[in-house]
Amino acid sequence: MRVQMIVNPKAGRGKGTAAALAAQAEFHAAGWQADLVHTAAPGDATCLAREAAGACDLLVACGGDGTLCEVLNGVGASDTPVGFIPAGTGNDFTRTVGLSRTAREAARQIIAGRSQRLDLMQLEAPAMLSINIIGIGFDAAVAARMNRHTRLGGGALPYLSAVMMELAHMRPVSLRLRVDDEPWEGQALLVAIANAQTYGGGMRIAPEACVDDGLLDVVIVEPLGRLEFLRTLPKVFHGTHVGHRAVSCRRGREILVENDEPVPVMVDGDLKATTPLRVTVAPGAAHLWLPPT
Repeated sequence: MRVQMIVNPKAGRGKGTAAALAAQAEFHAAGWQADLVHTAAPGDATCLAREAAGACDLLVACGGDGTLCEVLNGVGASDTPVGFIPAGTGNDFTRTVGLSRTAREAARQIIAGRSQRLDLMQLEAPAMLSINIIGIGFDAAVAARMNRHTRLGGGALPYLSAVMMELAHMRPVSLRLRVDDEPWEGQALLVAIANAQTYGGGMRIAPEACVDDGLLDVVIVEPLGRLEFLRTLPKVFHGTHVGHRAVSCRRGREILVENDEPVPVMVDGDLKATTPLRVTVAPGAAHLWLPPT
């Protein structure tokens, strides 16, 4: 097996390279040829994946969800499968697919794994693919704060720290949504368009989302007071927040988001778009190499 590893050395506060070397050792022990190439700037993983697709048997992204997103965008129409060694802060996609968050164990799972097809989200402008969650409103503001500052530890801690700091600036946004033929209009604290279930290091924002059902879940959180927000926040880790009066959920294949003033959009942990936004499901568009079910 010829493996090309695309490594984000800055992932997980600089742990990307160490995770990649640990995984590479496991691949070599299994008799696989595994080469490493490092990214130096945002977008590099997409370019490197585009160059490597078709020239190897397996591409392996080593970094966070954003790195995996970039690699999948670079693979495009190529049939080269993509594996994932988690080395980011939240590593939320690993929770969805049952992949270990330890590099060596994740590599062993890949060695024993198989090819699988999962859904992706297709953004229209900019034209790009997303695998996990797209966030508008408070989520995007939190992501922006996280990306401006050094992240403390892994898991949910950096996200919760950013939430606490952003809380004083929390403001709803006026949005017009359409999920397939169902419209919604009003003030929202946040809107999450989800292919998978979790973000922020394990927060189950869309607990019913499924990565291979050909549908996207949309979670709308209407305005809350700060105290009520803090009371509700722990419920997100269990997915029970969806029973709150301010939370509503929808499901569809095409989501349109419009408003009068463009606002930032978070895509798999990074700010990569602004409203207006059109997102459609791309069934089976992700060719991944994952642990055996």
